[in-house]
Amino acid sequence: MIKASIFSLLLVVFGFSSSLFANEKPFIISGFDDVLRQAENTGLAKSAIKILEKDKTFTGMPELYTVISKGNANPEFVLVSGIATWFDARIHKFLKTSQFPENRLYLRNWLTQWSIEDFKIAKIHEIVAERPDRNFIVIFDNSGPSLTMVDTLKKEFGDKILAVYLHEVVAKKNPEAATRYYSAFDIALNEYRAGRMFPDELREVGAAIVKEKNVNLIFPAYAVCPVDYNPCKDLTGEVFETCSQVKEHIAALCKQPRK
Repeated sequence: MIKASIFSLLLVVFGFSSSLFANEKPFIISGFDDVLRQAENTGLAKSAIKILEKDKTFTGMPELYTVISKGNANPEFVLVSGIATWFDARIHKFLKTSQFPENRLYLRNWLTQWSIEDFKIAKIHEIVAERPDRNFIVIFDNSGPSLTMVDTLKKEFGDKILAVYLHEVVAKKNPEAATRYYSAFDIALNEYRAGRMFPDELREVGAAIVKEKNVNLIFPAYAVCPVDYNPCKDLTGEVFETCSQVKEHIAALCKQPRK
């Protein structure tokens, strides 16, 4: 009986590990403003002021992109942004300084590509076509253009797009096909639940969040700091412990003044 129980346990462990190994990590299609770079885009004046400030990333995002992109051939993720092409050098420098993995940029020519949605959809078609054997996750903010694109992405690309994550910068109702996130940990946790991330990778992203003492580097003043945040339901073991640490830390951070 004891031997049978041990054997069953090994099958469970092996089966769980095998399912993770069998699922190749998805390829990331990423936004930029309010996804990787803090940017208050709630008005033209605020956007203009923010773009003159030193660029800051969101804590945990470099770690998240690194663990998801691990093993990918260059580029390891692609960035599709409505920001103008003349910011190319600045963005490259920012991504390197922030320790994001290798990447390729697709930036918009404001003189000829007027529609942000049309530009992004066209580029995503190119990206998907270049990698017919891959699946993808899309990580954008929850601005108007991103919200309107969600249904188009799922309709045109179907199961090739495994998930669309929208950063809950401003409290809004999300399309059903999108998954909201407050920090990098929420994406990591969803990827873990989908069988595409290992516990140690989840822990790496969680550790970056827990180590951060400055609330503004996760939740700047213009962004939502989640109330009654509880992402740990139905988790057990070390994953539950990791999640609980993040939950408690975010609760403490959201009590801090933000500026």
